[in-house]
Amino acid sequence: MEEAILFGPYGNVYAITYPEGVEERVMLAAEIIEALWIYDALPFQEAIEEHSAINELFYGLGHSAPPPTAGMRSWIKVIFQDYSRRIMELDPQHGAALVAKIRKYITEYDGTNVLFETVEDYIEFRKLNCHGSFLQWNLNIRLTPDETRLCSDFYAASATVMALTNDYFSWNMEKHEATDRVRNAVPIAMKQYNLSEKRAKAIVKGLAMDAENETRRLGLDLRNMGSERLRKNVEGMEVMLGGNCFWSACCPRYNATMGSEEREGCFAASM
Repeated sequence: MEEAILFGPYGNVYAITYPEGVEERVMLAAEIIEALWIYDALPFQEAIEEHSAINELFYGLGHSAPPPTAGMRSWIKVIFQDYSRRIMELDPQHGAALVAKIRKYITEYDGTNVLFETVEDYIEFRKLNCHGSFLQWNLNIRLTPDETRLCSDFYAASATVMALTNDYFSWNMEKHEATDRVRNAVPIAMKQYNLSEKRAKAIVKGLAMDAENETRRLGLDLRNMGSERLRKNVEGMEVMLGGNCFWSACCPRYNATMGSEEREGCFAASM
């Protein structure tokens, strides 16, 4: 499973998305993101039941978790066991901010079992992620509060790119999976606009490309402000989004049954 998620014919997704990151931080971030992906796959009720235990384990407050012999839920407890401690060991000064951000993401994700009626509402929900926090931590960037506020629209646009790019490429896999909470824009667009799957995917692709253009525009404004931290943050985000799109278009996890036209995906917007 790990190999299917991490690797494709062109390399490791985290090496592609964080090529200039601090090696030890990128390696730990990869573990945490993989764990969050697995956790996201839990049915809603199971996620609610596990939430308090996961929070305790993430903060290093829980006792030893059971061995992963009772299924995915027990395994998730094991892999969350010591992330907080390891983050703080690598970054004693600022690691607590990343821990708090991840905990906030878990809380917000668990607290929503809404069946989204519109793509617009769904996109707002998908903006609740940790991609900016992981980027800054991996690249050892520490923005000031004012710089963080300046980046808010940039982060929102880039989160939309991340979400819709993932949805576009992963739908061929996800549509065959049993779930009690839909987290993909394609079926929402199909229902909202009474579209075929092919046309709904075209809508999602177009929205991803529009969000890429908005991210690029906002990033240019931030670059022109003269802050080295902002410049590094913008460049890192651009590399991460491009790497995510490239990996998603090529990885076996999403593309086992995908045709050549579909593989093009969002490439046009990245060129």
